[in-house]
Amino acid sequence: MKDLEVAEEFSDFSEENDSIEVYKAERGGYKCYFLEGMVPDIETFHWELWNRYGIDSSKTSKGLEWYNDTLSVFWYWVPKFVEYLKGKKEMEFKCVDAQDWLAFPAGFFVGEDLNIPLVCRIHSGEYGRSLGNPDKGDAPIQIETASLAFADYVQGVSVSETSFQVTHLMPMKEKLDKELKDRRSEKWYQYQQLRNEKIKSFLLYESEGKMTLLKDIIGGMPNGIHLDEWDYIKEEDIEEGRKRLEQLIPGKDKFIFFIGRTSYRKGLDFLLEAFSENREDYENIGIVIVSSMDSDTYREYKGKLEKLNIGGNSAIVNKWMDDDEKKKMMCASDVIALPSVYEPFGIVALEGLAADYAAERNGKVGPVTVVGNTGGMAEIIKSGKSGFEVPIHDFKIDTEMLNRALKKALDEENKRKISREGAKRVQEEHFRWGWILDRVLEVYDKAERNWKDKLRHV
Repeated sequence: MKDLEVAEEFSDFSEENDSIEVYKAERGGYKCYFLEGMVPDIETFHWELWNRYGIDSSKTSKGLEWYNDTLSVFWYWVPKFVEYLKGKKEMEFKCVDAQDWLAFPAGFFVGEDLNIPLVCRIHSGEYGRSLGNPDKGDAPIQIETASLAFADYVQGVSVSETSFQVTHLMPMKEKLDKELKDRRSEKWYQYQQLRNEKIKSFLLYESEGKMTLLKDIIGGMPNGIHLDEWDYIKEEDIEEGRKRLEQLIPGKDKFIFFIGRTSYRKGLDFLLEAFSENREDYENIGIVIVSSMDSDTYREYKGKLEKLNIGGNSAIVNKWMDDDEKKKMMCASDVIALPSVYEPFGIVALEGLAADYAAERNGKVGPVTVVGNTGGMAEIIKSGKSGFEVPIHDFKIDTEMLNRALKKALDEENKRKISREGAKRVQEEHFRWGWILDRVLEVYDKAERNWKDKLRHV
């Protein structure tokens, strides 16, 4: 990253440890710090992760053996950097918040070494990423399993995603408990049995509105959206977005908008199949695909569109689209199609409702968001009210059902009703960052309570 510069304020840490350098750069308007270097004895460090947490961090997918060694730099040095901040900079730490499996091992060390509460947040789980077929010997799923044993609170980005991951991880967690019993202690093992009861109890509950559920030791809650960023959208912006769509595919009356990666999980191929199988119904409909593709993938999809005989009804915008252009085109589209077969939360679905909000504020009808019935998307969209959900089975979408949803979404009467409801939905409190911050503080309180309970038991 070219914008990184050496963080001189921590130069003494680097001078004392010649295998690491601290850098800084701005991200999202905030100063952030980065650690780059190497682990002095990588094999010994891998052994420590296995011995303390049951993680075989040297094991990863074939051809990616370098990946865990790269991550190990972060896992190894973060605890030492935190110790330095505590000792030399006199900083006080109340809680560790580790984001996703990539950061969890660092959190395990910091939580135990500093003896402070640890929160682990699962953004997407290996069971979903692998489409239900994970390699249980790989480090990612072992790390996620270990979080159920060593985090004082585990939180997912939706109730559905949290339940899905925990259901599949619990058998591995119980096996891990037994494997670590001798290395830890009988008291530690008995405490894990108490935790397991609380974790399994979570699976029996459902939140009101299915958006937030924070039980004793595990929970799920959504991400939020800043609607004030959509307040700047004016009528002329939406009209500009419409012109852009019409330029991409001239002569079409309505437009379906897809934005996302081309990976199987995002469901683009299902969307194109549904569109092509019923192209006589979509003669006056254009489908705009926004994705950042390499040259091989771009050629592959250009060829696929021609093979499906929908080249004249489609266009690929091959770039990372900036927020302003994206907002304009989303507000101007008739349908936003997001047929993911696995999606832990789905911020783009929330943006689809924000497009309704912006359109309605300008006296226009916004898009209908069509999603796969998975994870957070199934919680964001209320089918038939604020959009449409398409059933998923075995990580596949029935293209006939997707076609039905698209037709309903393109119906003018449905569009008007759903645009109004989508605008209302996105304004609900559980999508407000201020409300979410209160829930985050609630999670920290629960983590501290569980940490104190752990100290009493172990």
